Amino acid sequence: MVQVNAKSAEAKVLRVLLERYPIDIDEVVRRAKMKRIDVERVLYGMEKKGWVQLERLPDRTFIRLRRFDFTFLGRDETQRKAVKHKGRDGKKRVKEKLLKDDDDDMMYA
Repeated sequence: MVQVNAKSAEAKVLRVLLERYPIDIDEVVRRAKMKRIDVERVLYGMEKKGWVQLERLPDRTFIRLRRFDFTFLGRDETQRKAVKHKGRDGKKRVKEKLLKDDDDDMMYA
């Protein structure tokens, strides 16, 4: 089983490859929203590791997965702590205070 960091460029490319197969480099670039040179660099590294095989044709380069046992490491949505928002009540109090002060102004005394 191959473990991949969930935030890495390899993980981005692998998710696209696992979703849609067969696929060429241009389609991976479009779906992963990465630069072509970055995708090619990642794919060549994965080819050296034996994860994918690049089939070069005269006009296109197709990608063939050689393995399907990838595990993405990183935090899941359920593992993240909830964000605590402080000061929401404080904004209401300030707004209420401003509304009260309008009637008690020196000019209207």
